Amino acid sequence: MVCETCGHSHAPDPALIAGDNFSWKTAWSAIVAVGLRPCSGALIVLSFAFLNGLWMGGVLSVLAMALGTAITVTVLASIAVLAKNWAVAIAGNGRAGDGVQAFVEIGGAALVFTLGLVLLTASLNA
Repeated sequence: MVCETCGHSHAPDPALIAGDNFSWKTAWSAIVAVGLRPCSGALIVLSFAFLNGLWMGGVLSVLAMALGTAITVTVLASIAVLAKNWAVAIAGNGRAGDGVQAFVEIGGAALVFTLGLVLLTASLNA
């Protein structure tokens, strides 16, 4: 992630919560660090609401957006972790497991790339 203000990356290092070094304290610090970044959509909604005197409507809208984002990210992350664990468990340890893991990771990246390319093509043709 790149900061919209200064252009630098402020994301926590994934190694902080990996493997033997995992603790809930470091996991929550990573979650809070990522969550503190202001959402440009929320800023637009708040600006519109405040300029029109709809203070409570703006705040409630942003809270609803935050809750929706939290639910969506939680579900998608859980599905991704479970799918990877199932794929590795089915393939077993060793060379076959590494091959399945690499296939799933590359396939997922290719799917996201293809979806982005389709959306870009559709927006350019509109």
